[in-house]
Amino acid sequence: MRENDYYQHTLELLEDSYVAADERGDLAGGSGSGGGLARWRRKRRVIAAAFDHDGTWLDVGCANGLLMETLCGWVADRDLRVEPYGLELSQRVAQRARLRLTRWAERIWTGNVMTWMPPMRFDYVTLMPELVPAELRGAMLVRVRDQFLKSAGRLIVSCYRPGAAAGQHGRSAQSAPLLLRELGFAADGFAEVHDEDGTLWTSVAWLDRK
Repeated sequence: MRENDYYQHTLELLEDSYVAADERGDLAGGSGSGGGLARWRRKRRVIAAAFDHDGTWLDVGCANGLLMETLCGWVADRDLRVEPYGLELSQRVAQRARLRLTRWAERIWTGNVMTWMPPMRFDYVTLMPELVPAELRGAMLVRVRDQFLKSAGRLIVSCYRPGAAAGQHGRSAQSAPLLLRELGFAADGFAEVHDEDGTLWTSVAWLDRK
């Protein structure tokens, strides 16, 4: 699949369902997760382990902004303060985030992570590997590290359901540290959470910009 076709397929696959879920009040569905908010929190809260100091944070693929909202509270439990920003491929989905999070509306941008130029640099950036085709994932990490992060910033990669088989749209079937290793990077840290049956549910790894 050509690169532009990949992004168009992403929009066709996700945009309508994300917008519809958010419009009916299903915040987890509007952020790309089934099963409700409690399940969503169990899957996502582990991302907060990657935050160890105050700073600015860009969530690439922010959807309806639910992670922007909740992660601020999770890190505050450890007396940390982050200022959230969002980048979303879909204009329609980004607009749902702006309508929900009016106080942050001007810091939620629309763009493709491979071409968008950030107006500022961040202490933290979170992203998922499936934002781009598999052959571009290494290039995405390099681009975000070099153009989005402040000096000594941290790039945080999340893989969901890494114990499952890879889906047709390139969902990563690897743990985040393994994915980074296969792309030529050594993780500076990682955290993981398992489902009730012991299956690896969410795997998070991070790279510190030296």
